[in-house]
Amino acid sequence: MEFTLDAYAARSCPVKTHNAFHPGLSLPAGDEGLREVFHGGVAFSAEVLDALLAGFGGSVLDGRELTHLPAAEQEAVAMRALGAGVQVLIGPLLPRDGVGHRSGRPDLLLRAPEGGYHPVEIKFHRVTDQRSAASQLTWSALSDPANRQVLPGYRFRNTWRLNDLLQLAHYQRMLLRLGYAASEPLAAVVGNDELPGLGRVLSWVDLDAPLLPPSPRALADAAPEPVSALQRYDTEHAFRVEVAEVASALEPGDPPALLPIANRECGWCQWWDVCRPQLDDDDLSLRISKSPLDVHEIRVLRDLGVATVAELAATDLAGLLPEYLPRVTHRIGAEERLRLAWRRSVLMQRGVDFDRVTEGTIDVPRATVEIDLDIETSVDDRVYLWGFLVSDSRDGSCYYRHFGAFETLDDEAERNLAAAAMGWLRDLVDGVDALVYHYSDYEVVRLHRLADGSRTLTWAEEWAQRHFVDLFTYIRTHFFGTQGLGLKVVASRAAGFRWRDSDPGGLNSQSWFHEAVTGETPEIRAAARQRVLEYNEDDVRATWHVRRWLRTL
Repeated sequence: MEFTLDAYAARSCPVKTHNAFHPGLSLPAGDEGLREVFHGGVAFSAEVLDALLAGFGGSVLDGRELTHLPAAEQEAVAMRALGAGVQVLIGPLLPRDGVGHRSGRPDLLLRAPEGGYHPVEIKFHRVTDQRSAASQLTWSALSDPANRQVLPGYRFRNTWRLNDLLQLAHYQRMLLRLGYAASEPLAAVVGNDELPGLGRVLSWVDLDAPLLPPSPRALADAAPEPVSALQRYDTEHAFRVEVAEVASALEPGDPPALLPIANRECGWCQWWDVCRPQLDDDDLSLRISKSPLDVHEIRVLRDLGVATVAELAATDLAGLLPEYLPRVTHRIGAEERLRLAWRRSVLMQRGVDFDRVTEGTIDVPRATVEIDLDIETSVDDRVYLWGFLVSDSRDGSCYYRHFGAFETLDDEAERNLAAAAMGWLRDLVDGVDALVYHYSDYEVVRLHRLADGSRTLTWAEEWAQRHFVDLFTYIRTHFFGTQGLGLKVVASRAAGFRWRDSDPGGLNSQSWFHEAVTGETPEIRAAARQRVLEYNEDDVRATWHVRRWLRTL
């Protein structure tokens, strides 16, 4: 049977593959979720390619100019370019491989000096980490991609970016089949991180290096050996080929052969409306969203007869663990993870949102002037808004004050905005008994990152050490939450606060900011700006409500 799977299949939920090949299922119309997920990614890719083309003097095939042609013609053009040794191919459509069941269009193919090609992907996320001097990152500049160099103290985020590696392995297998793979199985990713003194670079990885955990389906013992990206990909791809073959053999009226398990992909998946009715409302994967068990852990529990919150809550863990643990050796701390899920299930069955784990008064520090703080960041990780709620017991006043910049920020502009906010704060608290309350250490971390020698920001960083109060530390010390202890959960379910927006959230606010800056009309930009400001004000009011609630206990 001839069919192909694209480069996303091996890295995505296998139920998507099943549904696509089941003759009785059809893909729902629309793709709004995916458009939100890739928001900013298309523009970033274009920016990277522009930078490459501006500084590269070799031969280039730009496949973006061929997308109007039939697929067969695009494939033929790509093959001619590969055969001619063109140095850079942008977005080439590779010939479909019906035998290996692969199709794909890599972001880039780079010709190796000795011949053959390396696949490259452009991703709108970080792909490197700073580590000890013993670590090293192989990199090359966009203007000179063939000249690979080594940077000590950094590394590629192998496990975190498993999906990137699976995608690159897919293209590597296609190149091998075509006879155009480079002799070294190297591939690269261009992420949105900028390395000190180097800017944005290609980060290289060895697809044959055993750096990844094996697929949970392939576990053979309690201490599995690491595998390469190509080995991990081969396992994942083979499973999805099997799923496609099984689903294709079904009759239109047959029930699904692969039942869904709710996971993070469901939030933007086109198949969700097909999958959701197949899940019990009490399904473990659906109800436990904080520190959730992964897909394989859920699958093992289902095999052992535990599929819902009620069933897990009623389970004798001592009897379950000997059967469960040998099948989940892919997870560090698997027993503790299951015990945590069991605890949440028990509380859910009792209808408890928050379980107090301490006794007595919760002593939250007080001050004459109490200030709640919350910041907002853009999709490119810039702090564009500092919001304060000031409660002054001297005159009983309570007011919101913000410092925002609804524009594209660079380092200097971001730092100037922070300095303006902290300069106002310094004047406000001068000679006054004052404290600033925030939820988690995010604001403190960003303040530290931005200080960089500025007199005002250095003052703020030092003052914060004595006068900033992290409310999350109090919540975490005194409570266990069935759905976690995030501000939205605690403020709404415990403190009785409600956000004005129907869909509040940090990721959503990034989209609103983007619209406030780039919206097509002044009216659209103004409405988005107002939505962000109201959301930020509600966030600081939420911390006020949490603080008030804690003081009543």
